[in-house]
Amino acid sequence: MVNFGLGMGAILALAGLATYFFAPRVGPNPLFGVRVGYAYASREVWDKTNRFGGALLALVGAVTALAGVILQALNIPQSQGMIVLTVVLMTLLLGATAWMFVYARNLARHTTSVREIAPVKFHWAYLAPALLTFALLVALTAYFYPHLPAQRMATHFNINEQPDGWMSRDTFIASYLGLAALFVALNILIVIVATREPMIAFGRWGKNWQLDPARGLIVTGFAFALMNGIFMITLWTTAWYNIYGTHAFPLSLLIWIIFPLIALIVILFFALGKRNPPTDR
Repeated sequence: MVNFGLGMGAILALAGLATYFFAPRVGPNPLFGVRVGYAYASREVWDKTNRFGGALLALVGAVTALAGVILQALNIPQSQGMIVLTVVLMTLLLGATAWMFVYARNLARHTTSVREIAPVKFHWAYLAPALLTFALLVALTAYFYPHLPAQRMATHFNINEQPDGWMSRDTFIASYLGLAALFVALNILIVIVATREPMIAFGRWGKNWQLDPARGLIVTGFAFALMNGIFMITLWTTAWYNIYGTHAFPLSLLIWIIFPLIALIVILFFALGKRNPPTDR
């Protein structure tokens, strides 16, 4: 429990600091930084939103780590503590995302992009990739569930690929599927909001490439679907270790799996994007 809290807190804090310092230097892009649609309205909005969002994300990381330490100090049972910590983490992330969106929206409301882009019509196709891959994740979980140890399941591994964190089976499944469901819920929320505020799905890469909201929703849907793919891969190797005592593949391979998935998003962005977007005023 405390390892999970400290680990997730450190990851979020580092991601927040990297966003604060580097995203304004990198400029608008679909891969790194606070990528809520309004942040792409202008370079000034991008820079301010990423400094604000980076600081907020680092704060979320610090609170998550502190929550893990407090739960451990209060001697909360592992199973209950993990549920509480997962709920705290989800709540903080959702709250931070909403705050970033509102902050960027207020900054961007007078830009040319916001005035000219029309709302997007709802289509189930925007949600299909994330919903289908989440259903596959649930099916994979159901397949492995009866074979996993009920009381003490290895769920975290050190650099030598040896377990250093454990949960009960039900706690792990609840927190794991809960986190995946959070991303699906975010995808649904983005599509619904885009029917009224299309800038949530707007995207840019530098000054020369623009992604219209309707196509931005397609990219967003595939991005969430790829996230579910990563969840499936990590679930597979975690379950494999707990059933057979060995990993299905070296954990270091996970890093190399992520790169081609990112490349797919980049390819999709350029396939659906347009060159020479209108200049902001």
